[in-house]
Amino acid sequence: MATIYSEFLLHKFVKDFQEEEKVRPDLPLKTNFKEICKILQKKKFIPQDLIAMKEWLYEINDALAECNRMEEDRMAKRRLAPTRTGKDLWYLYKTGQKMSRIRDKLHNMDEAVEEGAKTSQVLVIHRKNMIYDSDSPPHRVFNQQDIKLEILLRPTKGNCAIGIVGMSGSGKSEIAMKLFLNSKMEEVFELMLWVDLSKAMDSEQKYECILVEKRNEFEKISSNSRSGFELCRLLKEDFLNPPRKCLVVFDGVWHVIDGLNSLIEEILNSPMNGSVIITSKSPRVVKKLLPKEKSYLHNIELLSRDHCWNLFRNSIVKKLFLKTDLKKNILKMKDEILDRCNGLPLAVKTLAEIIAIQIGKEEYWTDENIIKEIHFRVVVYDHHTLNKITDLLGGGLLSIKYSGGYEIYATTNNPIALLKKMGHICFTELLGLIPK
Repeated sequence: MATIYSEFLLHKFVKDFQEEEKVRPDLPLKTNFKEICKILQKKKFIPQDLIAMKEWLYEINDALAECNRMEEDRMAKRRLAPTRTGKDLWYLYKTGQKMSRIRDKLHNMDEAVEEGAKTSQVLVIHRKNMIYDSDSPPHRVFNQQDIKLEILLRPTKGNCAIGIVGMSGSGKSEIAMKLFLNSKMEEVFELMLWVDLSKAMDSEQKYECILVEKRNEFEKISSNSRSGFELCRLLKEDFLNPPRKCLVVFDGVWHVIDGLNSLIEEILNSPMNGSVIITSKSPRVVKKLLPKEKSYLHNIELLSRDHCWNLFRNSIVKKLFLKTDLKKNILKMKDEILDRCNGLPLAVKTLAEIIAIQIGKEEYWTDENIIKEIHFRVVVYDHHTLNKITDLLGGGLLSIKYSGGYEIYATTNNPIALLKKMGHICFTELLGLIPK
């Protein structure tokens, strides 16, 4: 999922810069932004790169927003102050240096990708080890789509292949997870596995290891680099023998992985007649992997503007650190916000976070001399991700409770830096911030 957030931030920067370039010919650091924009448009980044780039993408988006604000202020005060202040000039100098470093890192990353294939890890989780609240209400936006796919599994008695296809951030994994955690599925399947392939780069890559969640720890099944064929054989030997009535979700399949189509056919045609769900951005990939018989291709339905706005408004209203007048000002941007979201739920949530943080940080919370109590919410489904979060917070963790997602209270002197690090792990929704 981290790759999806990075993709949104990437496209947001490119789109915002192109718009600002047209209307603001004197935009500060325009040359720096243009160089970065060209690299981002030219390079087709692999998942590992997108994850590594996430903090840089936050920084260039923040810098673009700040430069846009500075230019607006300068134009508004042009008669009184035709030149920039010393503070602004110092900011532009430091930020320009930072943008140059990010540009060079992106350029070097581009060259490194072409040198050779990398390895990636594949995470396999048993449903019985998932963290979730069976009583929590499903996401209203996806209710009808969940029901369609659930109904599809019933008449087939759990013997079909479903491909869920949609743009990055459209909710493919969320719909698959809602179906996977549906209590009715336990009545149909003896074994349910979630296989995260979102870090896979291409069909020729090596898979360094497979990790299986077992209670609160990880059991390393394989530590050697393996091809796609070896990976699929390992999955079959370790999890699908002896044959059982199973549902296997392959999440984030961006490329045709060697041997995966054969493994899928074995699951569907086994004596126990299992089922498979694939999530992917590419209909072509899904069609190549799934057999023509017993298969169904589900294209994600994007959110209506009303649904998008309700989701955005709810996200903003929950932010206790924003004053009422600031919330009202944000909500006045309705048309502009909806135009940027394009019906994608992840875009709505991420945009709400970016706007709220950009406005909120102008208050007291950038002062690193002040310790703040931060309140945020994360939605995670496995202990491994939760452990990453608690390890990152360390001694700053105050309390954690579960209610359809984990609400966490912690202390930090730099909430922006903490949120960026959290963003590498999972989507994080900031709710409150209090100076101690």
